[in-house]
Amino acid sequence: MNAHAYEFAALVAAARYVAESALPDIPEEALDDLRQVLRDYDTQTARPPDR
Repeated sequence: MNAHAYEFAALVAAARYVAESALPDIPEEALDDLRQVLRDYDTQTARPPDR
């Protein structure tokens, strides 16, 4: 998959918006999965790059 950094940033921002201000009709399991993906993303981006 090819994506530009700004496209990926927009997807992450949208995911954070959904996870933080979810509508009541979004299943809790789906929100938990989304939150886990965002936690994993944050963990990976906080690590220094491998050399």
